Amino acid sequence: IRVSSYEGSETTGSVKICGGIDYDNIKGRDVILIEDIIDTGTTLSHLIPTLEREARPQSIEVCSLLTKRLDEKPKYQAKYVGFSIPPQFVIGYGLDYNEYYRDLKDIWIISEKGIKFGAA
Repeated sequence: IRVSSYEGSETTGSVKICGGIDYDNIKGRDVILIEDIIDTGTTLSHLIPTLEREARPQSIEVCSLLTKRLDEKPKYQAKYVGFSIPPQFVIGYGLDYNEYYRDLKDIWIISEKGIKFGAA
């Protein structure tokens, strides 16, 4: 399942669910969602209630590679977290900016030059 609440480097406030999932495959099962990064928690705060309503799993937990340290508490917090990072937009290691930079082998903070290139 592919879920997004970002366009460019800004959250849209709405959640787009792309791709499909066969809800019968997780019905009554314990589920761990693997997330790349959590900042505001908007995506998970929409996705998890949808999965609970449509698929009715036994339980849902979240594991995230990264969480951002924000002043405001996120709408959803992962049970398992790899690293906590400053509130900057990061790319690489699967994280992208408008589908660019996802294939970088490390995680980087994107520069203004990188944003301009990715917006072109």
